[in-house]
Amino acid sequence: MMKDLFDEFGRCLPGNDVGPAHSKTRRYFQCTQPEINLQSIYKRALSILGPADDISFDEFQQRINTALDSLNKGDTINMTKGAFIPFLLPVNSRLDDLGTAMRQHYLPALKSAFHEELPESEFTIEVPNLSERLSLREGTNHCELMDRIRKESIAGIVFPCMTEYSIPAALQQINLLPEQCITSGAVDITAALIAAPTLLLRNEGYPPTLWLTAIQGESENIGYHYEAYGYNLKLYRRAHLGQASEYWWQSVTVLA
Repeated sequence: MMKDLFDEFGRCLPGNDVGPAHSKTRRYFQCTQPEINLQSIYKRALSILGPADDISFDEFQQRINTALDSLNKGDTINMTKGAFIPFLLPVNSRLDDLGTAMRQHYLPALKSAFHEELPESEFTIEVPNLSERLSLREGTNHCELMDRIRKESIAGIVFPCMTEYSIPAALQQINLLPEQCITSGAVDITAALIAAPTLLLRNEGYPPTLWLTAIQGESENIGYHYEAYGYNLKLYRRAHLGQASEYWWQSVTVLA
């Protein structure tokens, strides 16, 4: 058993049998906590992702605040000391083909949100044939989110807290966390960037890459990540080979 799940900076501490993951970090790559305005997040989600008639703003706000309150206790008490981004995902019953849904719906929505926030900057998709390649990794608990969103709108929070983890390590580590924590994937991280388009942009220092941990390409060694280049944002596909890197970050999603 681990003594602590998170350090004083909100980093999820890798368990003894989890790896590859860096046991210590110099905190060279960082995300800056964005200003959180739940009303703006709610309105933006509805305006570019579609209606969410089954969740009012008051309910959205209550769910997010209740989730944060629950995480500020017990083993997860330090979890909110790192960056976190609340998000809203309206119900989407047409998610049988995740790649097509990303290409036709979620990524254009992110492009719109990013351009609205930074009209001089650009979001680009550096992935050919995206709709033919996306699938869930075997054994991930991300299927809980995918099942729910087909039936109801989802409020949640993304925590990019598995810093300097490999993808295999993140999939192992999630089993050591409370049951409300799931491995982050494509639609939730995209929704988080819609909520906070400047998350990976820094005036000083260097931002990490955010992997879509629960999602793979044509093989288990192929994954996808968001990465900032200056004030531009890109979606990439690359081989990770089960390795850890100082600037590779995995995320945890808490459904509210």
